[in-house]
Amino acid sequence: MIINKFRPKPVNDPRPSRVAPKEKPTDAYRVPSLAESDTNYSTLIAKRTELTDRFNELTPEELLGDEPGTKALNSKRLAEVRAEKSDHEVALKTVEQRIRDAHTAASRAACAAVRPEFGRRVKAMVAAMKALDVAHQSFHELCHDLDAEDIRYGQLGQVKPFYLGDATDPARRIASYIKEAEAAGYAA
Repeated sequence: MIINKFRPKPVNDPRPSRVAPKEKPTDAYRVPSLAESDTNYSTLIAKRTELTDRFNELTPEELLGDEPGTKALNSKRLAEVRAEKSDHEVALKTVEQRIRDAHTAASRAACAAVRPEFGRRVKAMVAAMKALDVAHQSFHELCHDLDAEDIRYGQLGQVKPFYLGDATDPARRIASYIKEAEAAGYAA
């Protein structure tokens, strides 16, 4: 018995088709890659690509022995190819290590380039959260007043934002985020 048998979608299926991913506007901010941010990192990536391409060229020659000739000539060439492949493997390992070593500096350079946009967006969130915090406290006061009058306001809908925490708690989530962002230099 097959339980999860695949069934094709009916021809006149009323469900909407899959939603295409949201496209970024052409003027949207683009984060620079590590290679764009640091020339040393870019050079190492280019070197790795060059070594990998040459290594990949050597593999079929070693495996297939494509070049015709005498057995001695083919053996000599095979030994040369193997030696060159071995050298490329060592060089690739060295370049990979240098890329790992250069990653931190490249990340710092990328962060320096992105810092203004990052700061702009964090400040926008802090400003929005401050407005949300004021609205949350106002809503909390209304709910408190309804409770004081013994009004059962559950019929208005369960719209209390419990995930924000208690609006009167000094360590509430919104206040904590605003405090951390401002301490990091992103005051709105």
